[in-house]
Amino acid sequence: METLNTPQYNIGVVVRRTNIHPETLRVWERRYELIVPDRSDTGRRLYSEGDIRKLQLVKQLTELGHGVSSLAKLSSDELLERLTASHHQGTQRETRSGLKCRVAFVGDTLRVRYARHLLYYKDIDIVGSMIPGSSTSHAQADVVIIDLSTINEESQALIEQYCTDSGASAAIVVFNFATRKAISELESAGIVCLKGALSAAEIYRACMSLMQPLFSVASLTDQQTDEESAPPRFDKDQLSHIATLSSAIACECPNHLAELIINLTAFEHYSLECANRNEDDARLHLQLNQSTAAARMILEESLARLIEIEGIVV
Repeated sequence: METLNTPQYNIGVVVRRTNIHPETLRVWERRYELIVPDRSDTGRRLYSEGDIRKLQLVKQLTELGHGVSSLAKLSSDELLERLTASHHQGTQRETRSGLKCRVAFVGDTLRVRYARHLLYYKDIDIVGSMIPGSSTSHAQADVVIIDLSTINEESQALIEQYCTDSGASAAIVVFNFATRKAISELESAGIVCLKGALSAAEIYRACMSLMQPLFSVASLTDQQTDEESAPPRFDKDQLSHIATLSSAIACECPNHLAELIINLTAFEHYSLECANRNEDDARLHLQLNQSTAAARMILEESLARLIEIEGIVV
């Protein structure tokens, strides 16, 4: 145990053993306090065997779609448990035909409002509903959709309990009132927060956004006849800010990626608004829309990684 926690490795050793870029490592330390290394007499970072083990687990989990912010405070044993569960869930999804997103509702209100319409999407499977306050659920879901009038400091624990009860790895909260801080805390934990009256298409896009790290890119592009795309990850102001960042940043890739995403988003909207002369026209424009959306989501994921590495504030 003493060897496990003894600071003895410099950053070069850590980079070689974890295959994490040194700048990414520094961002994780500075922003999330994922690792707090000791310092040598000369001020150089020193890492322990336990630090390296934790970094290796976090890297594997981020590659499976987990956010660093949700992992930073977990112990190595907790990270290993999450990694094992993620691999198990991934294996289950690979063996399911059609890779459908299994959705469970908490209570009847949202189920009555959206379930029938969501069934029009071939990659959605409504597996049941849960009774608020009950710890019993017969549903095995990927995403649980929860109706909350207000979001407060107790909401996250409640949502996590619903996820546990349903076996879901992700949650969507439909709410009426909340502070920005409360919403930010939930979103930092990977929970999607949607306000007010929504369309079934918006619920669908949120489900697909949550399932994106688990569905392969091929499954997105192969199922383009009737489905809709995930919502944009960045708004216009954020993309414009990134696109015009000073060239003092060592890498100009964020600028170029932001410009590409702006153009793809514009064409995505245009393809839906384009006039259709017949059913074949409508099908073609929908395919163009979905192909564009798939490309946009891939670039958005790349931009999000780049923003994290560069430490860009958006």
